[in-house]
Amino acid sequence: MTTLTNEQMFKNVIIIIKKMDINEEDDFKKEMNKVINKAKNGKTTVKKTKELKEPKALTLYQQFVKDKMPEVKVQYEDNKERMKVIGTLWKEHKESSGSE
Repeated sequence: MTTLTNEQMFKNVIIIIKKMDINEEDDFKKEMNKVINKAKNGKTTVKKTKELKEPKALTLYQQFVKDKMPEVKVQYEDNKERMKVIGTLWKEHKESSGSE
């Protein structure tokens, strides 16, 4: 294990703090203890928090499958057969509506 100088540890602490995203709900003392322990060990990486993304809108095909699946599910047990039937219905729907 390599011994770090106080200056090196302090630089590591600053690097980690800059990368952190401390929310009001976080316990600051607990987070700082984690930072100091990481700095002692020479680790300066911090896990980034993932941002919540808004769900994308369904495509026309996905919406069609969502609407038709309950009807088809009653008639066919096998999922493979259901998807074949829905594929056929989708093809007919596209041809009748004239859209792609």
